[in-house]
Amino acid sequence: MDVTAPRVSERRVHVVPLGHERDRIVTPLREHRADIVYLLADTPNREADRGVVDLDVDFDDPAATRVDPDGLTDYQREAWETVAGFAEVRVLPVELADVYDVLGVTTTVAAHHGAGGDDRAAGARDRTSGTGDRLFANVSTGPRVAAVGVAMACMIVGARPYSVEPETHRHDVREEPLTTGVERTVDLPLYPMDAPTRDQVAILGRLYDRAAQDRTTDKWNLIEWARERDLAFLREAGESRTAKYRALETRVLDPLRERGYVELEPVGRSDTVHLTGIGRRVFFAFQHKLDA
Repeated sequence: MDVTAPRVSERRVHVVPLGHERDRIVTPLREHRADIVYLLADTPNREADRGVVDLDVDFDDPAATRVDPDGLTDYQREAWETVAGFAEVRVLPVELADVYDVLGVTTTVAAHHGAGGDDRAAGARDRTSGTGDRLFANVSTGPRVAAVGVAMACMIVGARPYSVEPETHRHDVREEPLTTGVERTVDLPLYPMDAPTRDQVAILGRLYDRAAQDRTTDKWNLIEWARERDLAFLREAGESRTAKYRALETRVLDPLRERGYVELEPVGRSDTVHLTGIGRRVFFAFQHKLDA
């Protein structure tokens, strides 16, 4: 883990799935002097869209966060209470079995704190902080799907993931934690990952809204909608209709189609643009970009 001292105005922010663990949650946070800790509490079938985070709630009130402490094990509540003794704890409801929910929540937290390359450059910041903070994420404390979501989010935003190896293992998580003690903390490698641009996320959002209204969307509809919102890809496209189509295709639709986020259906002389299932989930994961 990166243990270099943060700047005076920079805080150490950790994202940690609240899985069937205690020591692997608490020990690294205490040892590395976490300032703010986001505990991701498993909330299957939560009401909010995937990746959506309400960061304006009263985190001292579990009811406001929609996290039920009675649904946690004794040792999970103990981990929560212990961390709250030395850091500010913010518990978030997340469906830990949904990689896109975990991914979206983690990238939204990163954007909120101005942590990571693109979000920091965009000027995203915590309202209580004058600058971007340093973000870390524990990939050891939740189910494997959650670990993948957290790790992907770190790759996207340039945060630091870390893995915590236990000293011993337990097996009946209904009675006691899966593991005890900490042998060591290991840095994980960082790989660059291309996240969709703000314009691409906006177009995915437009397609999602239209689909929710059971309405079809062609390319010209997207161009007109993007022009009204002054999306970047049209600003230097010129005034000709052909140039606008070309800008939409090369800078937005072609990359989205290559990644499987949208599909085009020829209808007469035009194309109807459809949002795929994975495109819908990607929109939820990255919709925080629209608020930057």
